[in-house]
Amino acid sequence: MMDMDMPAVFSTSTQITVLFTGWTTSTTTQYVFTLIFLFLLAIFNRFLGALKFQLEKSWSQHPSTPQALLLAPVNRRNIRKAKLSPLPDYIRVHGNDLEEESLAVLNNDNETRSTSRNLKRDGFCNRTSLECLLPSWKASGTWSLPKDGTRALLECVRALIGYFLMLSVMTFNVGVFVVVLFGVLVGELLLGRFSQGSPGWQEGTCHGG
Repeated sequence: MMDMDMPAVFSTSTQITVLFTGWTTSTTTQYVFTLIFLFLLAIFNRFLGALKFQLEKSWSQHPSTPQALLLAPVNRRNIRKAKLSPLPDYIRVHGNDLEEESLAVLNNDNETRSTSRNLKRDGFCNRTSLECLLPSWKASGTWSLPKDGTRALLECVRALIGYFLMLSVMTFNVGVFVVVLFGVLVGELLLGRFSQGSPGWQEGTCHGG
């Protein structure tokens, strides 16, 4: 039988060990400072969620992708015209030709879509094609190291803090449990309006930060 040191019931003791043996509150002052630290950490975790949402919102409003440049105006002096026609040579005036070309393009497009649907339905889709494997995946923009790196770093830090708070609560100390929940409450009251629509990594977990 293994000796389990982890408590299974809540206690009100001021002597607790958080994560490692070096962090043991042997006095009431150390216990109070630990509670204050966990309270601020819970609020900071909510701040990171709001910061991530605001960055995402700013990036979506100011995309860094270059805009399409307008084509240079065509020099009308170089456009040839038929001798007996007021229209330039590149304009086709035969309605039948235009209709035939449009019908041909539509028929080819319909055949291509039909063939693609048949291949996907029959299981002959190319396995290396992301469009076949993940047809509904659409990126919000092109990959960028500053943006994607910042996004990944914030999410990693939030995950680290979330697990830290979760393991702290698992000490089954009443004070730790209360201050972590109170920190989540205060953080949401102060910063919740800055992160509407952004559940983030922590939603639905036991630490809720």
